[in-house]
Amino acid sequence: MFKDAFWLVKMEYKQQWIAVISTFIMCLIVGLFMGTFLSGFTSFHFEVNSTSFDSYFLDFLFLGLAPSFATLSMAKPYLSYRVAKHNPYGKRMAVLRSLPISVSVLALSRTLFMLCTLVIMSFAFFGAMSIIILIFSNNILEWMTIGDYVIFVFVWFGFMLTIGGLNPYVEYGMKGKMLHFIPFIYMGFVIIIEIIFFTFFNQSVIEAILQLIKSYGFIVAIVSILIGIVSCYEWNKILKRRLEKRDYI
Repeated sequence: MFKDAFWLVKMEYKQQWIAVISTFIMCLIVGLFMGTFLSGFTSFHFEVNSTSFDSYFLDFLFLGLAPSFATLSMAKPYLSYRVAKHNPYGKRMAVLRSLPISVSVLALSRTLFMLCTLVIMSFAFFGAMSIIILIFSNNILEWMTIGDYVIFVFVWFGFMLTIGGLNPYVEYGMKGKMLHFIPFIYMGFVIIIEIIFFTFFNQSVIEAILQLIKSYGFIVAIVSILIGIVSCYEWNKILKRRLEKRDYI
């Protein structure tokens, strides 16, 4: 089953190589921007100045962009509502469903494609961000050790894994126009989370994570990755059930 699923993933990358390169470049640019921002982030300090605009901005960047690393966010359906409303992913799945391929393989291939994409794009993002921080920053390493930073990266990768598992379901289990509606719903949840943290905890999500890292170390990263793995497994099961029931005629 894995062999067939990986074959589908390979074919998907061949067909969408332009979107792969474009998304990779976008992730590099975002990583460079984030690294530059953190390198000059003199107004942010751990456990102080927690209600600053910079704290809000950082949270919105990390939380808001998380799902985009687990898909080809520079593909045409994501860039154009006109293209998305014609449901290109659904039509592609309709063709695949007409072939002698089991639903389990199709669902697994979508999940594996998401995982591979997340690894590639996360490498571009965190790699670019880390290079800028390590070369140019004299500030961030004053309140975060290199070990803490590595844990921080793994924690966010786990979060991206958790949220990213939704992408295959949105692409192949919903109508095409939902590609442009779901991000607004997601950002609504991000705003609610921000309000809760700043109202009840008087700190940003980033600061809360850093506190956990300083208190519990790599355990935080392990928990985050495990949650991401379980979430991917559950999203895969949900997608499989949806593919079995969806009418592509």
